[in-house]
Amino acid sequence: MQDISLHILDIIENSVRAKASLIKIEIIREMMRNELIFIIEDDGIGMDYNTLESAQNPFYTSKLERVKKVGLGIPLFKQNAEMCNGRFELESELGKGTKLMAIFQYDHIDRMPLGNMKDTFVGSIIGHPEVDFDIVLKNIELDGTVDEFIFSTREIKKELGDIPLSYPDVMTFIDQLMEEGIKKIKMEEF
Repeated sequence: MQDISLHILDIIENSVRAKASLIKIEIIREMMRNELIFIIEDDGIGMDYNTLESAQNPFYTSKLERVKKVGLGIPLFKQNAEMCNGRFELESELGKGTKLMAIFQYDHIDRMPLGNMKDTFVGSIIGHPEVDFDIVLKNIELDGTVDEFIFSTREIKKELGDIPLSYPDVMTFIDQLMEEGIKKIKMEEF
């Protein structure tokens, strides 16, 4: 994977395959601790202990359509975090969902670029209208100043009523809202 946004997209797709109706994504740049933190949580079918352990193995996949049983998404995300003096945690419970946390040393020379998070978010939201997304982007500066952007498809759907997220004007609105939020918290500098 060339950037972190592709890892996030892979995790979102895993959550969708796990029949999640809600995916929560939090990205935090915590400058006082020199960390870039990613937390992704879903309410999908979850995993038992053995599957949870296997999901971190690069030679395991739950995708039945694959000829070769190799699933690199989670193992590569874990490896990239740990390579950058970070850590990786994966928790899951059958019937309750899964939570993933990846922490990178923010200024590590080998940390991948963030990539195009706006397109990752907008594409996932429009591509999976049956799933709700709660997205929190937070930037905590050295002086303790906090900039935060909160986005919820549940709030937008409530306002729209019967108008679908795939309606062209709605897609444009979501795209612009996400772009403004990313600029507000200076995510393009991450």
